[in-house]
Amino acid sequence: MFETIRALRKPSRRDIALQNAGLGGILLLLVAVPAIDVYRTWAGARAEKAAWTIEGPPCPVVERASSAVVGHKRPKTFTYNKITFTRHLGDVSCAAFREDGFMNPENYSVCQFSGPGAVTVEFLGRSVTFQPGPGKRTTVTVRDGRATCVVAGWFARRPRSYRMRDV
Repeated sequence: MFETIRALRKPSRRDIALQNAGLGGILLLLVAVPAIDVYRTWAGARAEKAAWTIEGPPCPVVERASSAVVGHKRPKTFTYNKITFTRHLGDVSCAAFREDGFMNPENYSVCQFSGPGAVTVEFLGRSVTFQPGPGKRTTVTVRDGRATCVVAGWFARRPRSYRMRDV
């Protein structure tokens, strides 16, 4: 009724080598796929940080904004990353970045203005007013407890005819 089971052949060295190579290949894929994603995320963050690192001549610091420079428009105030910014003209775009170092929890903020006339920055109980002048692209960085400003940047105001569209 029952047939005798033939003895299984003993695996050869080649069979063991192929099994180990297959297992090694699977393990390599399990490590490589997340490693590629981590690298892409890191490289993207570095590229964005480099794009927001703006160099240029420093903005003049004044006691308060001159109405001759900013006109009679009401100032626009907003808070970003626990820092209050007040501008009189133009548009703004901000970003926050982590300081260099593995698992460093510290961060800093950068805001680019399309032509603010003057920018007042309030943080840590201090206030500083920069007056680059109207129509000049301006970048303000708040880092290590101090605010710096340069008359430079790539952020520009959208044209008046621009309309947001559903994509």
